[in-house]
Amino acid sequence: MIIYGEYLFLENSIAGLMILLLTRRICGFSSSGRRIAIGSALCGLYAFILFWESLLWWLATLFKLAFSVGIIILVFPPLNLKKAVKALLVFYLVSFAMGGAVIGSMYFFNGAGITSGGAFYIVHISYIKVMLGMVLAFAVIYAFSGFLRGKLRKGRTEAKLQVNLGDHSTVLNGFVDTGNFLRDPLSGRPVCIVTKDTIEKLTPGKSHLCVVPYKGINMDGGLLHGIRPDSAILYGEGMRPQTVNIVLAVSDRDLPTGSDGEKYDILLHEALTEGGILQGE
Repeated sequence: MIIYGEYLFLENSIAGLMILLLTRRICGFSSSGRRIAIGSALCGLYAFILFWESLLWWLATLFKLAFSVGIIILVFPPLNLKKAVKALLVFYLVSFAMGGAVIGSMYFFNGAGITSGGAFYIVHISYIKVMLGMVLAFAVIYAFSGFLRGKLRKGRTEAKLQVNLGDHSTVLNGFVDTGNFLRDPLSGRPVCIVTKDTIEKLTPGKSHLCVVPYKGINMDGGLLHGIRPDSAILYGEGMRPQTVNIVLAVSDRDLPTGSDGEKYDILLHEALTEGGILQGE
């Protein structure tokens, strides 16, 4: 059987991309597009272990585990040990689900294939069918994770955020803005909106400053002045306090008023209180 290296690389890179995107969605971790792209390319290169038939089984197992851990560290930094283990488990579960869909397509299309070194390669099946199988699996898992995230988010409309910047610290009363999808293009961190009055409480230094591009519906885009805090802790009803990696963007507009009549200090990114499915558990 002839195996074309470029097709093997492309297929597994796309599969790796889908797996990493789903892992990020389910766990609720931040990651830039550049890191996701590098991770997916490494997944494509990893596929060539199929030809390393002389590798002992226990060495192959250690190599696969080390590769997976390396991918998680590369794509989702910085993570503590608990979150890294969660990400690794989700990475494997999503991989198994995606692989099961492809193997199922072999049965459905009466396709033949080989297994070697823990990898499957399908013959007598078009690349379009393989891609359709992966896209279908991605869509199903993506939709299911969205359903679960929506259930977890229901009722979480307010939360408090403790922001630490140098020697200054303040607790902000926040409203969860489900229409806020802004992310820092460099780090992939969620962006939360604050007013100038709020920023004056923190007095950021030059090293904390950045800019955040934005574009809204029926309005021109532009740049917002941003601040990268040293740390931030999210507190909300029905959820454990959790450290979040965010960027604060300064807006000239007034923020909404809460049920107690006081204005909110910050509009929280919609992903923070979702926390994926696992984050904050």
